[in-house]
Amino acid sequence: MVDFDFILQFIRIDLILGFGWYSVLFFTLKLFKYKKDLLTEFDKDACKAFVFLGILFAIVWLLAVTVDFVVIMTEEEKTQFLNRLTGEYSFGIWLQPLFWLILTQLVRFNIIRKFLFFRILIVVPFIITFERFVIIVTSLHRDYLPSSWTVYNYIGFTWWEFLFSTLLKAIEFSLIVFVYKYTNQSLLKFKTVNHN
Repeated sequence: MVDFDFILQFIRIDLILGFGWYSVLFFTLKLFKYKKDLLTEFDKDACKAFVFLGILFAIVWLLAVTVDFVVIMTEEEKTQFLNRLTGEYSFGIWLQPLFWLILTQLVRFNIIRKFLFFRILIVVPFIITFERFVIIVTSLHRDYLPSSWTVYNYIGFTWWEFLFSTLLKAIEFSLIVFVYKYTNQSLLKFKTVNHN
């Protein structure tokens, strides 16, 4: 059976967040006017790949929900799930994936594509999901109690690990864009050869 959660997490965390880190790197290189024409052309393909990733995320999410409903759930779970999908709080299930799909499609607009600030604003909701927000708020609430002031909490990573993972995500996204770009060029060449 396909692990849809892994695929969704890979798209959301590795590739879409990689677009955010790629954008920071792109605007830094563009600031120093390093091969500006090549960077601009590559950035157009990166934005197209980002839009495609948003659509792919929505398709995989719908596929995961459908497979989960048809194959895995029992009859009682199916009834509860249908009530949740169409009930009073149905927006809770549909809101986040639709919001992410809409956010990725905003990169189609030139004003969004042109500024780093807007790109980072688009990527931030992929970092902090509603579940993570609740965890952060409750942990901050607990940390401000006087009994917790002397407790040392290890974050779980060093700054070098953070920088390495950031760089890895940007490289991973750039490799996906290279594959997208050259596959697209190969398909265009193949079409022109067949039409002639």
